[in-house]
Amino acid sequence: MFSWPGIGRLIYDSVAKQDYPVLQGAFLLLAVSVILANLAADILYSVLDPRVKVN
Repeated sequence: MFSWPGIGRLIYDSVAKQDYPVLQGAFLLLAVSVILANLAADILYSVLDPRVKVN
């Protein structure tokens, strides 16, 4: 998360200022992006590898 320009600094500053709504939004954004990346990887894996079957 700290490699994204702006996101890591925003989280760091929000922790220092105890700005909890900004922290909740940032963590929600990070969690949704991880979930979508995992979903995309699973779908792409099943498309590229014919041995994988979706049950």
